[in-house]
Amino acid sequence: MKTMAPNSLNILQKGLKVLTDHVKTKKQVLEAQLAERKPISPEDEQWLDYEANLVDELQVLEALEDASSYEEGFAKLNEDQKGLVQRLREAAGDLSNPVGKKRKCALSIPPVLWPKLTYQRP
Repeated sequence: MKTMAPNSLNILQKGLKVLTDHVKTKKQVLEAQLAERKPISPEDEQWLDYEANLVDELQVLEALEDASSYEEGFAKLNEDQKGLVQRLREAAGDLSNPVGKKRKCALSIPPVLWPKLTYQRP
């Protein structure tokens, strides 16, 4: 029988939902433009490839859910994956249990500032 830290997993699941909800509208608009063969800016392409692409976060969450314990699963993660766990925690508003290194890019910007930065046009 698997023993998990349900609170830790719940926090990460909440973080994934927050990130998913955050990118949903803009991602749909950009994907619709691409489907209509309309060009999008290089910044929007990069945003779709990185910030809006949550596949890695989902895979890390699944790996932790499948592990025999949260701690064991976390110990097996590489530094990039631990950074994704930190990103999910931050998105969920949980800064009480710092883990791993932060990503050294725009992802280290506090979630509170994301809407201002991602929807602002020059």
